[in-house]
Amino acid sequence: MGKKPDGAPPDRTEHPPLKAPDTHLHPRPRSTARLRAMRLAVSTVFFVTGAAFATWAARVPAVQDRLDLSAGELAVALVGLSGGAFVGLPLVGGLVARYGSRAVLCVGMAVYLAALAGLAFVPGLALLTVTLALFACGNTAVDVAMNTQGVLVERAYGRPVLGGFHAMFSLGGIVGAGVGGLVASAGVGTGPHFAVTAAVLCAVAAWAATALVPEERRTERAAQDSGPLLALPGPGLWIPGLVAFCALMGEGVVNDWGAVYLHEVTGASAGLAGVGFAVFSAGMVVGRLSADRVRSRVGTTRFTLGCAAVAGAGALVPIASPTVLAGFVGYGLLGLGMAAVIPVVFSHAADLNPARPGPAIAAVSAVGYVGFLAGPPVIGALTEATTLRTAMLVLPALMVTMAALSASMRGR
Repeated sequence: MGKKPDGAPPDRTEHPPLKAPDTHLHPRPRSTARLRAMRLAVSTVFFVTGAAFATWAARVPAVQDRLDLSAGELAVALVGLSGGAFVGLPLVGGLVARYGSRAVLCVGMAVYLAALAGLAFVPGLALLTVTLALFACGNTAVDVAMNTQGVLVERAYGRPVLGGFHAMFSLGGIVGAGVGGLVASAGVGTGPHFAVTAAVLCAVAAWAATALVPEERRTERAAQDSGPLLALPGPGLWIPGLVAFCALMGEGVVNDWGAVYLHEVTGASAGLAGVGFAVFSAGMVVGRLSADRVRSRVGTTRFTLGCAAVAGAGALVPIASPTVLAGFVGYGLLGLGMAAVIPVVFSHAADLNPARPGPAIAAVSAVGYVGFLAGPPVIGALTEATTLRTAMLVLPALMVTMAALSASMRGR
């Protein structure tokens, strides 16, 4: 066979659609071993991030009891958590564009884990709210940067792998929640638990940072062309942003109110209520491990529609039958359905703006975290006005909205 003429389209088998057309964004790995090392490093960062968040989520009741907070005061503190994420997101995208995802990830991880350790020692509501805001800011920096790293690895592989990275986040959530349940049962306080966990995770993250995807140093001209510091959604990013809004609002509701629902509505013990979060995370792991393969077969639109249907069914089960078993089944389905929505939306957004994936991911995340910001206080307000069981009808409503929005997305 002769050589192809210049400008001829590459063979699909040689250059899959996900391969980046802008190769200046990162150097191509020179060996399979190097590529695998970068994939392992990014997977580790996702795991650490999930474990750190689950450490906090599993001990929320302990922090609430230590500070003697009412449900309303806890809701105020959780606004600090969501608000910190929302405020930081538009800035993070611009920082990634200017300084690279690797640098932003390292700084963000340091803030994230330091704040985790500090959450166990705050003396009152005001400092808890501020520390949660710092915790969220660090988390959002890591979130955008590690997803940008994941997109770069995905492009190097030439096939979907981002769902697998998010599976590692969920696996970290299972481990973090499991350890949290064990130490709580053993009577270990949040002080030593959070401090030791933060130190261990920091060491693991430091190792992973040495093998992250390398990015070329930006020249002065490249820095000038990196765009504005604030990353806001462009015309093509609003639909995926709104899909992320529904998914993150639903995930935030389960994270912050799921255990409370199991305890107060279904009568689950404190220990079983904590297991509910682990069941939800397990559903996330299963969904994300299979997401890349399924999405490549059915496309983005059909995949997100299916996710909305499964999650919607899961949201209705514990409402229709308020029992512990139904709660576990529902949370498992919710995790399975919502598992891959965010990685698919992030990958879709990065594909729409291949030259600047970080700002695209941050812009979509900013819209999504409006939902994360609104979710906990909305459920709290509705619970005060009606009942927690009625308030949780927000979840199936979100899934219906997500299905409608997904029909407008065009998979690639």
